[in-house]
Formats: sequence, structure tokens, C-alpha cells
Amino acid sequence: MKRLLLFVNMLAVLAVATQFTACLKDESPYRAGFQFIKPTYVRTFVYANTATDSVELFSYNAWKITSDMPVDWCTLDAMNGSGNTVSEFCVNFQQNTTGQPRLTQFTVTDTSHPDDARATWQYLQYATRGDGSFGNAALVKRISSSDGWEVVVSYDSYCRPTQVAVSAPDGNKETYRMAYNEVTKQLTVTTGNGSLSGTMDNGYQTEKLKGANDTLGYTPQYYPNGVEMSANYAFNYVSATYKRTQAYAYLMGGKSLAPDSLHTADSLIYYSRWNVASGTYEVKPTTIEHYKLEYSQMDNRYQTVDVNQLMLGMDDCEPMQLISMFRLCRSTSIVKRATSADGIIDVSAELNSDSSVHRLVVTDSRKNTTVTYDFTY
Repeated sequence: MKRLLLFVNMLAVLAVATQFTACLKDESPYRAGFQFIKPTYVRTFVYANTATDSVELFSYNAWKITSDMPVDWCTLDAMNGSGNTVSEFCVNFQQNTTGQPRLTQFTVTDTSHPDDARATWQYLQYATRGDGSFGNAALVKRISSSDGWEVVVSYDSYCRPTQVAVSAPDGNKETYRMAYNEVTKQLTVTTGNGSLSGTMDNGYQTEKLKGANDTLGYTPQYYPNGVEMSANYAFNYVSATYKRTQAYAYLMGGKSLAPDSLHTADSLIYYSRWNVASGTYEVKPTTIEHYKLEYSQMDNRYQTVDVNQLMLGMDDCEPMQLISMFRLCRSTSIVKRATSADGIIDVSAELNSDSSVHRLVVTDSRKNTTVTYDFTY
């Protein structure tokens, strides 16, 4: 496992350091070469469930593409084209269910002057999906709790959640519907209070979803001198909705947040403030809790949902985090204990044969409660 992680992290460094350039010759007696609009780097990273990308290039002369590492999981819609024009075509990916990252490479050559003009680029497909789960992770369809909550999730063919319905014990129900636009790269989430949208990356996720009434997403933390911290050390997730504001401060301690890396939050600060006008309804008190986290040896990536989000109970669970719409919040191991000044939360998990979670039991000494969550796939 360590060897695999080092391989992925080294590739990430190379991708940042090596910008994509192509051979160009415009001196007499002829012109040859390419100018790439996309991709912009030698190596493009895509997720286990990424469906498509694109190539845009200008060539002085006719060109052809060869596959340097022939594979069936990555194909191009065009392998040759004419010169003096900008060519745009689609790159297609099959879902990666191997549990390992995989790499392929292409070379484009000027057919008139192959010795003078050629360019090579690569695609690395992660072992994990955009939500942080493995490419072959089981799709959680339903979660039922012993205290009367129920969560129902629907997915599309790319294992992306398209609807999340949360039903409370008192009969209240909240439904979230997700729409993914491949052309505009927009993710739109429709709620009972309107819609939110944000720009997607190759993992179909966004750093922020914003609407007229609600805002969900990452916000930075700062050092005492006002300098912004790297997200590898600490970051905040804020859900500001018409109902209440919830903030989760994740203290990472300098861990890598690369998609296939192993990382767990050292501790969690949870803040909740209900947004109801005084005199209209009973105003619930502000809650601020600080938890030190310990983890089991069980991997949290074998099912689509982030089971750690159930630690505080469904009443304090943010549905977009539960379905890992914001993957940085997802620790790769399952929490076994959370310790606060007021008590201890113990978590135990029973696994299915494919290592997905069958049942989660949360015992909270502060509330003197034990809640069982059963998962249906």
C-alpha cells in the first residue's frame, strides 16, 4: 500500500511541475507543429467515475495520434485530422473498478514532418471516485436508524447521487436533487428552499454550492497572524441554510489530501446556530463542541456514503457531507471514538463481505443513547 501511495503522490508533483508544451517550427522553408488549448499539462488526472474529457489543438499540417500504452478504458473520438485549423474531440473513460490508479499515454505527430513536430500527453485515472469512495464501492440505497430516521439515495450510471431524501421521526422530509451538466460543468442541487449551483471538477464536485438562500462549501482557516492555512493542515466546511448555520472545522495536521491518499482528521469542531427569529419559534441554543478523534482499522471508502457523518446523529448530520459531495471532509478510516469535554462517543461497525458497512452502532455517553444504523445496497 505504501508503494502505491508514493507512486500516486509523485505523479501529482510531476503534473503540477510540468506544463504541457508542444513542438513548434515556424522557420523557413516550412511550418510544423501544434498548439494545445487543452490539455494544459502533460498529465491530466481524472477520477474513477469520470466519463469524459476533451482535447483542443491547433496544427499547421495534417496530424495523427498513436496510443503509446494501448488500453480499452481510455479512447479518443479522433485519431487524425487536417491542418490549419483548431480540432476539438472527446476523450472517453470507462469506470475504474480495479482498486488501483492506471495510466495511459498518447502522441500526436505532424504527418508531413514527423521528425520535427510531435507531442505526448497522458491521463492518470484515480482508484477513487469523486466522492472519495473506491471505484467499485457499493452504492448505499437506504440508511435506517433505530431512532426513526431514514435516508434514501438514488444514483446515475456514473455512481453520482441524483437524489437524497431525508425523513425525520416526526414525519418531516427534506429532498435534495442533483443535476450534472457535462457541457457547462455546472452542478445544481435543488432543495425545498430553492437551488444551489457551483462549477464541477473532473470528480463532479465543487468547492462551493451557492444559491439565493443557502451556501455550502469549504472556507479557509487562518493562522493567528492572518495568513491562510493550507487545507492539508486545517479547513472549515460551512452549511448556511434557511434553517441553520452549521460549521465543521477539520484539523488535518499536515496530511496529504490527494484523492487516493490515506488521511484522517485529528479532531473536529462542530458549531451549529439555528436561524429562526426570536418570538416566532423556540430558539434552539448555539452548540459548539470539540472532539478528539480516534479511528479503527476499517476503511471508509468501500461504500458511497461517509459513515463518519452519522457520529453526531442524524439531527446534526449535513446530508451533502453524508453523501460526500465535498470529499475533503471524508476521512479514509471509520471513527471508533470521539472524545469531548462532556463525554465520549463510541462507534462500532459491522462489515459486509465486500468491506462495505452493514451496520453502524453509535453510543453517546453524553446523551445516554445508543443508535443503530442499518445500510441497504
